Amino acid sequence: MNNAKPKVNRSLNYKIAVTGIFGALSLVLMFTHLGYISIGGFIAITIMHIPAILATILAGLIPGLGVALIFGVTSLIQAVISGGGSNPFFLNPMVSIVPRLMIPVVTFLINKLFNAIPKMPRVISGTIASAFGTLTNTVCVMGAIYIFYANDLIVGMTETLSKMGFAVEGLSGVKGYLVILGATLLTNGLWEIVGAVILTAAILGSIYLVENKKSKLSKMDR
Repeated sequence: MNNAKPKVNRSLNYKIAVTGIFGALSLVLMFTHLGYISIGGFIAITIMHIPAILATILAGLIPGLGVALIFGVTSLIQAVISGGGSNPFFLNPMVSIVPRLMIPVVTFLINKLFNAIPKMPRVISGTIASAFGTLTNTVCVMGAIYIFYANDLIVGMTETLSKMGFAVEGLSGVKGYLVILGATLLTNGLWEIVGAVILTAAILGSIYLVENKKSKLSKMDR
């Protein structure tokens, strides 16, 4: 019984530490604008969701939810500071905060599913989970915007698609959402998934490599 408490405490302390570290990283990415990357001047992607994904993979669902909440709040704060700017939709907490909470949920479930496969490397399962977590961010945020601001979103997307040479009419209901989601994925969405996969694989690979070395050293000390 005496050995149980320290294990629980170490686990709790680890989760608190991971939440704090990746929560702080989210704040840094927001205030320095490093969380937003412009590619070629016409594609802008975000990596703001990656700390929530990493926290979920490394420490579990609750820390992931904590970091995702911080991510959502920073999105709201940024929208308020800019007065809405180019993203007035994010002034609504149901758009800027609530959809972000689905990122760790999906990431956790996918990671757990692939970890259940015998001999599946943790880096691979975590990387696949990051792709699904990133896709969840896009699907849920665009879904929330469509629910609350369908007309504004349809008008804006119709104009954008028209400039790109696509003739789109009758965007409404499920069809309208799917067209808008597809257009988002073909521009920012796919790049965000690629970025998340590369960064997650690199970070998890480094972390697990260090963990393996420490585990081997501890066995040698014994």
